[in-house]
Amino acid sequence: AYIMSRDPVDLSPGQLHKLAELIHRQEVQKLQELKFESYAEQQKYLKDAKDARDKVYHVLESAQDMIAQTKDPAKQQIAKDVNDYCTKTIGTSLQFIRSYNTRLTYLDKLKTHSDDLINQLKWLNPATQQKEAQRLALEAGMYKKAALDNAKKFQHFVPNQFSKWLKESKILFEDLVQDNMAKLGFRGAFKNLGDIQKLQVYDNIIAQAGQGKPVVTYTFEALGKFGVAVLVFTAGVMVWDIFTAEDKLEAVVRNSVTALTAAVGLVVGDLAAAAVEAGFIALNIQIASAAVTVVGAVVGFGIGVVIGIAAGALLDLIFSSGTSQVKITDGLTVCRVAPMPDGLPLARLVKHNYPEL
Repeated sequence: AYIMSRDPVDLSPGQLHKLAELIHRQEVQKLQELKFESYAEQQKYLKDAKDARDKVYHVLESAQDMIAQTKDPAKQQIAKDVNDYCTKTIGTSLQFIRSYNTRLTYLDKLKTHSDDLINQLKWLNPATQQKEAQRLALEAGMYKKAALDNAKKFQHFVPNQFSKWLKESKILFEDLVQDNMAKLGFRGAFKNLGDIQKLQVYDNIIAQAGQGKPVVTYTFEALGKFGVAVLVFTAGVMVWDIFTAEDKLEAVVRNSVTALTAAVGLVVGDLAAAAVEAGFIALNIQIASAAVTVVGAVVGFGIGVVIGIAAGALLDLIFSSGTSQVKITDGLTVCRVAPMPDGLPLARLVKHNYPEL
């Protein structure tokens, strides 16, 4: 009964809009059940959840407007590819990333990228800018392919032998990154690599974990920096999932989460706090203060917990530096634990109940 298909559901823009609305409604409900230190603190969480939803709306609406306004036949295929890329990536983020903090960071990068692609297309004159038109067409097509590829990969992220081996060999996140850098012949610190090289390192790890080589052969001159940022974060999320899949602490945290959900006053229990702290030590993440606990990083993305506000930002830092030894300082609040809505069954519901959207 538990093994429901993890296949991503293909939704229309209208259905994605509906899905974002449903997920948000459930997130608000969960956040209202939690006990916060203050009204202001609760508002901050609610605002982030709303921002994540609004970014989905913005990307979908601007992509629809772009399609409507692109009259030039030479530009229509590019517009279609950009639209497909946006809708596919949004679908993946809603169905597979349960922590809205992480989704917010992800969607933020997507919004910057889609705004940029739409803007480039708007000012493009294919008659006089042939080379530019070819480059943009190539780029849009490549991102569309990458989005399809990533959606497929996300569905397979279940703990496997590779995660087990990582765990048993006590291999740290940074070792994994260093090892794959060496294989590709990259020197120096990971954080000093270009985004495209970082992407190659992460793609290598994903392939090693048996998730397959990327379908897209990136021709690097065609990739804009905003798009690569989306791809690096996506690959980082996957590698982190591979890396934390087997973590023994997950069980501890998961159990304490279940124990806590029974109580309505869901302030993190000592058990969860201790488990999280131990988890950071296990993952070699240094905690600056005991109050700072980001469950999401240990628990991975599949379980979906409300986490310290800066969780997405923290992961961004980890993915861009290739090490989990990041100093976590101010700006992170004490963590709240609550299971977040699972977007995948909700997506099936939307597909079934709103076929006309």
